[in-house]
Amino acid sequence: MQLLNLSFAIVLIKMVICILPGVLGIFMIASSEEKKRELRNTICSKLFGVSNAIPYPKFARTMVVMGTLLLIFTLVASWFLLLQELF
Repeated sequence: MQLLNLSFAIVLIKMVICILPGVLGIFMIASSEEKKRELRNTICSKLFGVSNAIPYPKFARTMVVMGTLLLIFTLVASWFLLLQELF
């Protein structure tokens, strides 16, 4: 028996698809204000050449909304890719 067969690799890929968006969503929601400001400054500098092109309240709200959407995606993907077969 091989250690890494095709079905095991498929399960690993499914788990990565289900877990990584959730981790990113938790990071986006739970990161501190200082970290969000640093991220906003970095993104604005790379895209627009100015570090404060996007107002912080709008950026913070967008981060929370995107984090929530990523968590919802994680729940839905986990149900359809991993848990549906068990029920």
